[in-house]
Amino acid sequence: MPPKKAPIYCLVHGDPENSVFGIKYDKNTTVDELKDAIKVKLSPLLDGVSVKDLTLYQVNIDLNTQNLQRTALTNPNANIVGDMGGQVLRPMDNIEEKFPTPANGHIHVIVDVPAPPVAVATNRGSANEEIRNDIKEMKKDIKDMKREKSEVNISSVNYESWERIRAYLGLDYEAMTDLDMELTTERTNAFQWSVLTERAQRDGEQGYLNHLRTILQIATFRGLGLCDATNETSLLSTGNDILPIKLSGTTDVAIVDRHSIALQMPEKHIRILFKLKKVIVKADTYQVMAELITADLKSIYSVLAVLTDLNDDWRFYWLEEGRIKALKLPRDSAVALIKHNMSLADQELDQQEAEIEEPLPKRMKLKHIVAPNVSSDIAPMEDFFDTMTEENIFKYKTKRMLTQFFSQPIFNDIQKKLPLQADAENNGLD
Repeated sequence: MPPKKAPIYCLVHGDPENSVFGIKYDKNTTVDELKDAIKVKLSPLLDGVSVKDLTLYQVNIDLNTQNLQRTALTNPNANIVGDMGGQVLRPMDNIEEKFPTPANGHIHVIVDVPAPPVAVATNRGSANEEIRNDIKEMKKDIKDMKREKSEVNISSVNYESWERIRAYLGLDYEAMTDLDMELTTERTNAFQWSVLTERAQRDGEQGYLNHLRTILQIATFRGLGLCDATNETSLLSTGNDILPIKLSGTTDVAIVDRHSIALQMPEKHIRILFKLKKVIVKADTYQVMAELITADLKSIYSVLAVLTDLNDDWRFYWLEEGRIKALKLPRDSAVALIKHNMSLADQELDQQEAEIEEPLPKRMKLKHIVAPNVSSDIAPMEDFFDTMTEENIFKYKTKRMLTQFFSQPIFNDIQKKLPLQADAENNGLD
């Protein structure tokens, strides 16, 4: 008589590991038949759920040792493929072929049950289960939104998109009238724009690159170089999760550490950036501030942004004391200020002086301005997970996730459907 086959051990995604159940099979059993057996096994839990809507994932999660896949089982938001190594089983797959020697003490199949409609009461019944299902749907929506979210090119940033960035970072504005410093100015020639677009007037002896090299005397700064940022199309691009809007694009010109150009990493060494416009309009101010933010996030230095027509309109932007400060200077003074900052940067690179003078205007990194979500003198809640029940940990994670989700306009309607008042949440976590 052949030895008795060990059952296939299954677990519904999101359930604790002590809810594992076994399903017997024979050499001819298919995945489609396994779905039927699972629905019978879990009745009445899956009443109202079509067998074809069940998704089965082949996994190999060892419950005899602590491992990352086992830890992921306790996370209702874990990704079955990414976090548990799952592979989707097709209805026609043969179970014996897929699991020739199923290991004892292992989970072999994760069952993904579709979330019921919000308006329909589930057989799982509890408020926590309803929230769990809602979170699954919202998490999928978030992933889809991140994957499909269209990029906003920095050159297209308008008031609405800039305000989202500014509010997200908690920044304010301040217009300055002057700087408390003496500048040694020299007569500076204006650039002669033609009828062509700005970037069409980039190259050649009469181009703006050569003009900037000349008026800034770039060749006299051993450690600095002028970077033609139009060739670095993603110089200032950000990822999905850094800002509330995914930004892409570049600036026109940047002053960077000279060696970073040869190493093809100028974005990490931006000192000063230039946005060049023949005629400056209001939208340009939003775009240059967006460039300042993205450049600051990428560069190791505090960045100075310059918006100019290379004639009589020179505007400076920098980060200081929780706000963006702005200053407008005449051409000669503006060029003198830029060269002063370049001189200090060159001194820093050469380490010619024991004490380096602060660049002016005084600037700060964004990470030193934007307050963290949790005070540094308050221990993170995660430090207390080992003293909390599984239910309270789940409620805490749920609250954090919902808070983040509901901050997005797309979830306003969902927020109305889920009455999670602050008092109710606090009582649930007491």
